[in-house]
Amino acid sequence: MHVGGIVNNTLRPAIPSHCDLEWRTLMEQCWAPNPVARPSFTEIASRLRIMSAAASQTKPQGNKPSK
Repeated sequence: MHVGGIVNNTLRPAIPSHCDLEWRTLMEQCWAPNPVARPSFTEIASRLRIMSAAASQTKPQGNKPSK
């Protein structure tokens, strides 16, 4: 079982290799040892909204049932 990496003597979960670069970057920035370097909650929420909108645009649209 892989426990994850150690960042500044703190356990962090392993990030799967197939993880999107934007998600990986956001997670790693949130784990920054210096709290000043971490994104604010407002920035995190904004970036998550953008990533969510982008993900919903790339999902294949299912066929809507006809009446």
